[in-house]
Amino acid sequence: MISLILYFTTLVLIIFCSGLVFSYFLVGKNVSKYDFFEISLLGIISHTFLTLLIHLFLPLDEYTNFIFSLILVSIALFIFKKEIINKINLEKIPIIISFVIVFIMTIKYKLNEDYGLYHLPYIVNFISEKVVFGLSNLQPQFAWNSTWLNFSATLNLPLMNLRGTQLSNSILYFLFLGLVLNRIFDKNEKNQLSYFFLVSLLFYIVIKYSRISEHGFDLPANLFLLISVYFFIRLFEKNSNFDKDLSLFFIFAIFSITIKLNTIVILINLFLLFLFLAKKKYQFTKVYKVIAFVSVFILLWFVQQFIYSSCFIPFLEITCIKSTEWFNPSLIESLKSLTGSVNKSYWQYKGDLSEEEFVKNFNWLTTWFNRNKIEIAENLLAILLPLTILIIINLNNLKKNTIKKLKYNKILNLYLLILISSGLLLWFFKSPVYRFGMPYIFTSIFFLIFKILKYYSNSFEINNKILYFFILSIMFNLGKNISRIIDSDFNENVWPKMINVEYSTKQIGEYYINYPNSKIKSTQHNLCWSIQFICDINKGTNIEIKKKGNYFIIIK
Repeated sequence: MISLILYFTTLVLIIFCSGLVFSYFLVGKNVSKYDFFEISLLGIISHTFLTLLIHLFLPLDEYTNFIFSLILVSIALFIFKKEIINKINLEKIPIIISFVIVFIMTIKYKLNEDYGLYHLPYIVNFISEKVVFGLSNLQPQFAWNSTWLNFSATLNLPLMNLRGTQLSNSILYFLFLGLVLNRIFDKNEKNQLSYFFLVSLLFYIVIKYSRISEHGFDLPANLFLLISVYFFIRLFEKNSNFDKDLSLFFIFAIFSITIKLNTIVILINLFLLFLFLAKKKYQFTKVYKVIAFVSVFILLWFVQQFIYSSCFIPFLEITCIKSTEWFNPSLIESLKSLTGSVNKSYWQYKGDLSEEEFVKNFNWLTTWFNRNKIEIAENLLAILLPLTILIIINLNNLKKNTIKKLKYNKILNLYLLILISSGLLLWFFKSPVYRFGMPYIFTSIFFLIFKILKYYSNSFEINNKILYFFILSIMFNLGKNISRIIDSDFNENVWPKMINVEYSTKQIGEYYINYPNSKIKSTQHNLCWSIQFICDINKGTNIEIKKKGNYFIIIK
């Protein structure tokens, strides 16, 4: 338990220092306008940026990670003036509450079902070898380079080893809770649409997302998207620190896309906002460093996508360069199968339709609904119940005229409607797994209820009674996790349990392939997990391995 506290605290401090260096680069001494949680969230992104750059030349092993982490911490502690760090908003109560919740959630959490399939194997590849050309030819899941796995790989430090990589979601959950609580405790934030949005989101996340393991890197993508929506809303409020909110919206929105492509519709809002600001003659030179950083970040991410699959976006054939020797013509069909019929619950279908017929003409809808109806109902309840209680405990405030009308209110309404409708359409027709559509479903319900409230009253003030409901929400969250801990195998190890898979080795040309060969027959024991590079669950069938200029190339 002590090791968990030490590792978690150490990693948070490293990420904060990384964010401090990055924030100082973006805004100079104005970094004091950012709070601890904003800086740390930016630290996650700056850490990820470094992986995209460094991994082109070096494996991200524990010593490489240690060296660049040490450099960042040294810059933050010894070069920055103390008065700059001391001015940063560091609220103790949000930190303590967030830490207690996340610490209990992290103890003995169960690893996500995809962890041994491609999350951990990707990290093992990342820390064992510099960028591998044609990595997707080992597994099609590697074609989609989620930057969240890049970030997780940076947490592989001496002593911690792979245990550090298991804390990435916990760190994000801690920073998200702290950010929201910091805003809620700020009296200047009240009586705004953004405040209502954050309060509603806080209750939903604490109640429904009470298990670290349940959502893989869907959770980071969704949280960064929803945080970007919050800063987007703030841009249309009178108390907005406009340049800062614009920068955070821009950075968080782009980062969410590189984690998971289901968040890509936020690009529509980015484009519309750009047109709107250009019409208002906004001076984009104020945020030129942010624009430059995001441009380089996206460029490096596209480069890594291309190296892995010969496609800049593996789901779109038009973005592929087919002349490279590592291009695999069957990759796109494999990805379509993984994200198409599977996401539409074909694996539970018991009729006579083929896979191709099943996904056409809404033949999948009945099977999909029967598969997802309980999960959808639970999530709708988790969204609607807190919102309903919020309204009930604030009924007296509906008659008070205390909220100022939002500036550019009609434009904000339009932009949110575009985000919601395009997001729901993309989710429903392409990948109708509930967790992929969560941010759009939540935002649509929130937006609908808010519009109803605005119809009956021009003002809505949230009073301090929300504190009691927040306490109940925390008790619910902690109760579920304490019960999980009690029911787990009793031992002193508080860390998630990884499967140590037996494996065999096979020579292909000059190189060796490792593959799972466990005596235990189960789906999880047929996966690579932490088997050393190069691991292939298909035993190296139909692949060729080359090395050019000290870079591996995998051909299929």
